[in-house]
Amino acid sequence: MEKDDIFYVLNESLEMEKKGHTFYKEGAEKIKNSLGRKMLTRLAGDELIHIKRIQELYESLKADTLSEVKIEETPVEQFEQIFSRMKDQLDEAVEDLSEVGVDDEEIINVALELESHAKFYYLEAVKKSKNEKVKHFYEMLAKEEKNHYDLLVNTNKYMENPSLFFGMGYH
Repeated sequence: MEKDDIFYVLNESLEMEKKGHTFYKEGAEKIKNSLGRKMLTRLAGDELIHIKRIQELYESLKADTLSEVKIEETPVEQFEQIFSRMKDQLDEAVEDLSEVGVDDEEIINVALELESHAKFYYLEAVKKSKNEKVKHFYEMLAKEEKNHYDLLVNTNKYMENPSLFFGMGYH
């Protein structure tokens, strides 16, 4: 991938992350389920981190200082860890954790599509990149998007059957 192509991919990545942030922020306002709301709020925050990192990489390429950029991986949290922490933080009653609105499943399903698309896009960028640092950056983003996807799958499963999660010791 040539430098112009890298800039194009970074711009596309930036737009994708901005759309994701907006969707998660708006989804968190609409979703009725407390855990779903907390998960979408968390993902909106993660998208802001991705936006910042993409902008930093873009600026370093523009200034020809890519060699100085340190690409650090974000520790991946599993759903069980997040669920446990979020459940402890919730002030709402346990009943509110199991409350699901009409649009909740649709919001999570759209989020799943966004994460799947982002992961695929980033993996394609890895394949096309000749620059090892850029390649590593996109591998890291793809891994984070896969983690987001897995979190959303489990959030969906939780919303379908909250008692299963309480029975599995996620509390």
